[in-house]
Amino acid sequence: MNPVDKIREQRKQNMLNVMAARPHKRRIVPLDQLRSIGLIASNLSNEDEIVFEQFVRAMQNRGLMVRKIVLPQFCDDLIDKYGFPKSEFSLLFTSYNYDLLIDTTPTNDIFGLYITLNANSNLRVCYHDTTVPMQRLVENTYDLIIRGEGPIQLQQYLTQVLNYLTKIRK
Repeated sequence: MNPVDKIREQRKQNMLNVMAARPHKRRIVPLDQLRSIGLIASNLSNEDEIVFEQFVRAMQNRGLMVRKIVLPQFCDDLIDKYGFPKSEFSLLFTSYNYDLLIDTTPTNDIFGLYITLNANSNLRVCYHDTTVPMQRLVENTYDLIIRGEGPIQLQQYLTQVLNYLTKIRK
């Protein structure tokens, strides 16, 4: 890694650590008491896109306000030199407060982590592949981490999130 890349990586980690140090008020509520959900995704396959949209429709049918931000595959114009999404792309999504924020991006994905740290939410959920070491920053950012072996299986992951939320009692 050349010196410029080292400096850029160090600056990126410092920026994420500063954002993670901001206070976050955790509030876990049952599924029936949720009013809004934020969904974060990137590089969805055709099958995952179908699952994603079915989940959105199912939550909307429950009367929830659902907002989503999806990073497309070829998105160089939406990302800055640190790998963070540009503010004009993410501002509409991050300007709302969510009862539940679900990050469906792959393990240790900078896009999902950055959006999560910038969005106001009561409960932050992510998936972690146990075959990859977990970063301390990820552990400190998310309130609920669903662990599994191997890459994320979107349908199973979203089902598990709903299962946990239905088990919560006030």
